[in-house]
Amino acid sequence: MKNLTTTTSLAALALFGAAFTSSADPVESFLDEQFGTLEETVPGKFSVDLRLRYEVFDLDGAGTLADGGPKDRDGTSVRVRYGYTTPDFAGFTAMVEGETLSRVGGDSDDIHFLDNLGDGTDLNQLWVQYANKDYGKAKVGRQIYFLDDHRFIGHVGWRQNIQTFDAATAEFTGIDKLSVKAFALEEQHAVNGTHNELDGTYGVNVSYAFFPGLKLTGFYYNIEGDDVGNAAQSNETVGVRATGGFKIDEVKFSYAASIAEQEDTGPSPVDYDAGYMAGDLSANVSGVTLGGGFEILEAGFRTPLATVHKFNGFADAYLPLTGFTNGLEDFYVYVGYKIPVGNGIKTKVIYHWFDSESKGASGQDGGNEIDLVASYAINKYTSLVAKYGDYEEDGGVGNAGAADKTMFTFELNFKY
Repeated sequence: MKNLTTTTSLAALALFGAAFTSSADPVESFLDEQFGTLEETVPGKFSVDLRLRYEVFDLDGAGTLADGGPKDRDGTSVRVRYGYTTPDFAGFTAMVEGETLSRVGGDSDDIHFLDNLGDGTDLNQLWVQYANKDYGKAKVGRQIYFLDDHRFIGHVGWRQNIQTFDAATAEFTGIDKLSVKAFALEEQHAVNGTHNELDGTYGVNVSYAFFPGLKLTGFYYNIEGDDVGNAAQSNETVGVRATGGFKIDEVKFSYAASIAEQEDTGPSPVDYDAGYMAGDLSANVSGVTLGGGFEILEAGFRTPLATVHKFNGFADAYLPLTGFTNGLEDFYVYVGYKIPVGNGIKTKVIYHWFDSESKGASGQDGGNEIDLVASYAINKYTSLVAKYGDYEEDGGVGNAGAADKTMFTFELNFKY
């Protein structure tokens, strides 16, 4: 029965995508006409963001089926976000957005463990913003918020349930090439459906673009959970990040490098002081992107508000929400290419080598993982995305990575 369900789900997604592909221009014309007419009647901007996803998630050691094999999870879910943004009134705008997540058949075990929220609707965003083109902007309310590469503050947009914050955020851009961002967060609405109080969480992020090849960013983040559920996530982080690009002959290079120091703060029951380093260098040669990099988190270093799925492999074998007992070293290489078929299929293959930053008594050697992602834009509204991650353990790194993990998703996205 599971094989039949899997085949049916994939076939439905493929046929839906093919229908959009074969009638892209009529679809675009129809949507432009319908939404345009609606916005002429009610000024402002209406938005719809729909994702139909089929997902497979296998974890060795997570339980067994009746035949004694590893427990597998697979299923189909639909996530819809729908919102309205007011017109600009002397610099002020407001936005409200709801989110509905539904399973398509199956039961609660058939959706990925971080998206296993059950059917339901929630308030995703509700904010008021003031913007001035000469000075910057400020926003208050429930909102999607991220900084830099999402390593410390992110929205986890790949999950069906996106992460949002009850927050006050601001950005000053009144001086050329300078950006000063500040935030105060009151509550985290996480991807797993929890609502975590963030007492006294604030930060500042300052960037200056010295020239096209170098932008420097300095940041300070103070994250404090409440005294009950998320106190161990409390930390104080200070760091510097450099990004940019350069060209040698006809080859374009891009780079990013970060360094940070972190220690416990506020109500944290954990006493630690840990460092972080990361670097990435890539080159584009005749349309092929070749690159590699590393990320090193010392024991205890944690990123509880990050887009963790973006880092350390698609299979999510390593999630530094509360830190790793022996730290983590992640060295990786990747290749990307846009296959010239139709509108172009964007592809990327990544290979990771994981190891403990400090071996400790266990002497564990981490593991390795291969990741693949492909995306295709059918038209300006609709796209298809397939994603695969296969992690093979070699002992893990203390409190993570001790079991083989495999994930696969195939999804249809519609956004207006």
